[in-house]
Amino acid sequence: MRSFRYSRWDGSQELELFTAEDVMEHIADEMLDEGSLRSALRRMMQRGAEFSSGRRMMGLQELLDKLREARSNNLDRYNLGSIMDDITEKLEQVIDTERKGIKHRLGEDDEDPADQAQDGPSGGGQSPRDEDSPQGARTPRAEQAAGPQSPGRQAGQQTGGQQASGEQGDGDQSGSDAGSGQSGPAPGSSDPMFREIFEGMARRHLEQLDHLPPDVGGRIGQLREYDFMDPEARQQFEELLQMLQQQVMQSYFKGLQQGLQSMTPESMRQMQNMVRDLNELLEKHRRGEDTEDDFEDFMKKWGEFFPDGMKNVDDLANHLQQQIAQMESLLNSMTPEMRQQLEDMVDALFQDGGFQQEMSRLAENLGRLNPSGGAPNDFQFGGDEPLTLQEAMRLMGDMNRLDQLEREFMQAIRSNDVSNIDSDEIGRLLGEEAQKMTEQMQQLTKMLEEAGLIRRKGSDWELTPKAVRKIGERALKDIFGSLKSATFGDHTIEQSGIGMERLNETKPYQYGDPFAIDVEKSIMNAISRGGPGSPIKLRQDDFEIYRTETLTQCSTVIMLDMSYSMMMAGRFQAGRKVALALDSLIRSQFPKDTLYVVAFSYFVLTLKPEMLLDSYWVEYGGGTNFQEALRQARMILNKHKAGTRQIIMITDGQPTTFSSWSGDDAWDGYRRSPRALEETLREVVRCTKDGITINTFMMEKDRYLTDFVAMMARINRGRAFYATPSRLGEYILLDYVNNKKKVVR
Repeated sequence: MRSFRYSRWDGSQELELFTAEDVMEHIADEMLDEGSLRSALRRMMQRGAEFSSGRRMMGLQELLDKLREARSNNLDRYNLGSIMDDITEKLEQVIDTERKGIKHRLGEDDEDPADQAQDGPSGGGQSPRDEDSPQGARTPRAEQAAGPQSPGRQAGQQTGGQQASGEQGDGDQSGSDAGSGQSGPAPGSSDPMFREIFEGMARRHLEQLDHLPPDVGGRIGQLREYDFMDPEARQQFEELLQMLQQQVMQSYFKGLQQGLQSMTPESMRQMQNMVRDLNELLEKHRRGEDTEDDFEDFMKKWGEFFPDGMKNVDDLANHLQQQIAQMESLLNSMTPEMRQQLEDMVDALFQDGGFQQEMSRLAENLGRLNPSGGAPNDFQFGGDEPLTLQEAMRLMGDMNRLDQLEREFMQAIRSNDVSNIDSDEIGRLLGEEAQKMTEQMQQLTKMLEEAGLIRRKGSDWELTPKAVRKIGERALKDIFGSLKSATFGDHTIEQSGIGMERLNETKPYQYGDPFAIDVEKSIMNAISRGGPGSPIKLRQDDFEIYRTETLTQCSTVIMLDMSYSMMMAGRFQAGRKVALALDSLIRSQFPKDTLYVVAFSYFVLTLKPEMLLDSYWVEYGGGTNFQEALRQARMILNKHKAGTRQIIMITDGQPTTFSSWSGDDAWDGYRRSPRALEETLREVVRCTKDGITINTFMMEKDRYLTDFVAMMARINRGRAFYATPSRLGEYILLDYVNNKKKVVR
């Protein structure tokens, strides 16, 4: 035999998503115990839920915990202090390549380790020649170099010689050949004069490298003015410069990598034109002018620099603000020294005054469009894992998005609406499991709305009548859960006759009976009498009709005490559950009956049954006015002349307040007085004269209070029950059903 093992679902297994019935059952439990739809949905959104079916829904709090854990992990993992290390290393590589290229042309690339120890940090540094020797003297290795020169090198020598004769001592200009692709003479040049000029130029370049500033921004700024003698070093620096420019610009324009493959001078002019057009568009929008056509023209021309989905200028501005926030957050998260280095580096990368002016103008326009955007975030990183500049800016974008998602989660908790949360972004930042959690929550209100259980009311939700009935059915089920299945609805029928409710029993038709014919039995009677064959001939004696019973119509007012003492020990909540259960019972089994709910403390409030699911109307204090509640219940029931009329009073106390009326039946206020008991009993007498039965359910067994209830029962000939919140519903509903039906002949 195959064996199976079962374990509790931990959320990782693939199971069917929860259903609207699961959710409604949970909401019913929440609302019957305490609270409203708003609070029930909020608790589900925040804490999640475990349904009786075994399914489970994750909550926002769990997602928030995952979000905060992801942010904390990043803070503990990465080290922002390493951002400049990668750039510093690449600059050192450029400088080292330039040094080696120069020394190779000087014939010094095989120098002794003792000579290398005198070099600078990158392997260059001090000149290996004897400081006492005359300027321009050749080293032994230079003198040993020999061999013919190529035509290209000869041209380089001639150009170099012209420069040297014209402006000796100007290292920058004398090295312009290198900047033009001419790297100077090959080692071992046979021209002593040109060799001496070249060596002087090379020494000055090495000296420039030795005196570069230590910070990244300063080095980049001076190297941009430096004439490289080694083509490979020049190429390395240009590639590094373009890479850094592109990374910085990507913090503003996300689509830059697709829009531009390299940051050449031509592409920088293109960027400047794009930013200028963008500024004009933003300024026109800020002035309140129509920018719909301008926006479309702008996106046709420059759309490659922006992600898809931009619908208008506001979307464009919001996107740019999010992008710029990456760099601003990075700067804010750095130490002052690191921040200064990065700012200096950015200034060195973009030396074009016009471009910097347009970028400053862009920042100003974005700030004016959203002045309440708030200060950029700053994060305190304390980990060890290094980051490049590009990785750091991407990380700042993720950290800002995590913060924004946290705010969206908190707003979703307040509004009971998670529809605006981007589940794809949750999946990107927190993983597939978190994405599924979000999608499940987003289905919650949509599922309930499509099932016809909730509907929009402004920015909030409200229950539909269908949902109210389901909650009443749930209350009915809870109240009768401990009773035998045959107890509820078991009505003994002594005789049957003409009535309103059709039974399953039948009888022969008699003149005057309602013609509720049982067709099948009537035809069988004819066949039994006349035998098989067709046609079948029916006689009056063949007709059989259904028996019927009549139900007494009942009008009921539930008087629900909402005084301060009723709020203790779940008494008020039990009374609310009973009223909902009665409403469900009447709607489903006795549709011709009517039910009213009257809540009272020092004042009286008539409620619709669905209002019992909320608590905004609850107000206690100032006394308990039984007399006015009975009077209003009597006025309601007197509108129903036929059938049974009764008041079901749920309370735990006695009257302390009564209403005062003048001679012309005008209300004169309420009074807190010992007369309240007397005035209440007077109202009981009036109810009795009008044929209204009062059944009282006392939630307290104090001797003085029970005497008051017994006195009302004697006057009214009603019933008095003493109950606890856990058994209150059983008493009320059993009493109602057992006195509900009367079978007539």
